[in-house]
Amino acid sequence: MRPLALFTLCASVAYAETPKDFTGWEDVNQFECNAPLGQFDPPDVRGYEGFKYEHTGSTLKLRREKPRASKAAKLGVIAGIKDLEPETKAQLQRFFADFDKADVDLIVIGGDTAEEPDVLDAIYGFLATATRRPMIAIAGNTERAAAHTYAINKVRKTGVNHLLNGDVIRRVDGDGFDLVTLAGYYDKRYLHLSGGCLYSEKALADVEQAVAASDDAVVFLSHGPPRQKGQHALDYVPGADNVGDPQLTDLITRAKIPFGIFGHIIEAGGNATDLAGKPLPQKKPQPALYLNQGSCNPLPWKMNDGTTSYGLAAILTVEGKKASYEILRAPKPAPPAP
Repeated sequence: MRPLALFTLCASVAYAETPKDFTGWEDVNQFECNAPLGQFDPPDVRGYEGFKYEHTGSTLKLRREKPRASKAAKLGVIAGIKDLEPETKAQLQRFFADFDKADVDLIVIGGDTAEEPDVLDAIYGFLATATRRPMIAIAGNTERAAAHTYAINKVRKTGVNHLLNGDVIRRVDGDGFDLVTLAGYYDKRYLHLSGGCLYSEKALADVEQAVAASDDAVVFLSHGPPRQKGQHALDYVPGADNVGDPQLTDLITRAKIPFGIFGHIIEAGGNATDLAGKPLPQKKPQPALYLNQGSCNPLPWKMNDGTTSYGLAAILTVEGKKASYEILRAPKPAPPAP
C-alpha cells in the first residue's frame, strides 16, 4: 500500500476526550501545524456581522445570513503582510475597501504574516478591527505554528468569530466553493525559525481526503506553490529556476483540484497560470487556474515581468466549474515632501 493511501485511511483522529465545541477543538490543536481531520457533534454555530459560522471540527460551514445578490463566490486574497508599519496598515485598508466593494465571501491570508510573536499579535488584532468579513489565515515558512495559532486564539477569545485559523480548520464549506488548506512549507531549509511549519505526508493525505468530501469547486490554499515549468510560472525564482513542491503538483493532478492560491514566491506574484505554468489572462473564466497574488507589503519588489510591486492583492471569483482572477496593485508611493 502506498504511504499516502495509508495515511488517508488513518486520517480520522482519536482524542482522550473528544472536544465538545470549537473552543475545545482549538485548544486540542493549538500546537498543530496542520490539524488532523476530525469532527464533533452537535455543530457549534456562531453568528457575526451577517455571516453564520457552523463549526464541526476541522470543517467549517460558512454561510451568509442573507443570500448574496450574485451567483458567483468571491475570495479576497492577500499574503506577506510582514509588519504593521503605518504604510502597511494603509495598504491593508486599501485592499479591504476593494474587498468590501467586491462583496467578497471570504478573505484568504496566505502566510508570511510576520515572524515575531508580538508582531503577529499586533497584525491579527488590527485585522480583526479592519474588516467584519470572514478571514482565514495559514502559517507560511516564516511563522512558528504555535505562535501563529496563539496570536489568532488571543483575538478570538475576545469574541471575534470572523478571524479563522486555517491551520486548525482544514476545509471551509462555502456557498459555491470549498477552500481546503495546507499550512507551512515543504523544505525545512527555508523555515525562518525553529518550530516552523514543515508539512507532512499525513497533512497532504488529509488535503486529498478533504477535497474528496467537498461538494463545490475546490480552491486549494497553500503558502508554497506546486512545481511548474518556465519563467512565467508561479514558482520561478531568477537564478534558482522553478522551486515549487513536486508533491503539490502530483496532489493537484491526482485529486483533480481545479483552483489554487499560492503566495510564497514574491517575484512571481500578480499572476495566474494553468498547472504547467502557462500564464492566464485576468477576468476570463477558466476551468483550471492557479494564482500567486504576491505580497501586500508596500516594500518595493522587482517582479519577474520587469515591473516593480508596491503591494499586491487579488480577487478570485468562482462560478460553477470555472474561476477568474483580478490583480489589485497599489500605486507607487508619493515621494516625501521636501
